[in-house]
Amino acid sequence: MGVALALVVATSGCGRLFLAFLPTVDDASSGELRGDWRGPDGAQVLLEPDGRAEVQDLGGENWDFDEGWRLSGTGTWKLIKGDEDTIGGAPAVQVVITQVTDRTQRTSDDPDERTISPQEPLSEYTWEFGMERTDEGLQPYYLAGDPDVATLYQLERVAEER
Repeated sequence: MGVALALVVATSGCGRLFLAFLPTVDDASSGELRGDWRGPDGAQVLLEPDGRAEVQDLGGENWDFDEGWRLSGTGTWKLIKGDEDTIGGAPAVQVVITQVTDRTQRTSDDPDERTISPQEPLSEYTWEFGMERTDEGLQPYYLAGDPDVATLYQLERVAEER
């Protein structure tokens, strides 16, 4: 199961400062990223060697996460160069889902959390995963919620069956 880390910036409006402290990787290769990954709440991300991608029950990034949907579908993935739109300006894994196969709404178990209402269907969605290098290899992650008070969701590699 993916690990969620709550990252809070004490001063409002410091999103760019916050991004500067996130882990980044400048030397990632496609080969290190190929395979099955598990995200929060049982989400799955499959990165195929030929550039195809599949996600199951993966929530949206940043503010989209607050909409409460989880998306399944197929599309493509690739490594992209870092720029002002990627996490910390570092290279990222871009996953573009162009064939949505399912969309579900999260429900809240917390009575103090606002009610999540159904949203319009999505026909396409793009995630940009940051990366961290650990003892086990690369570990992609994405940010959810308000960028100034974001939650970092890590993807964990699914062990290959032998």
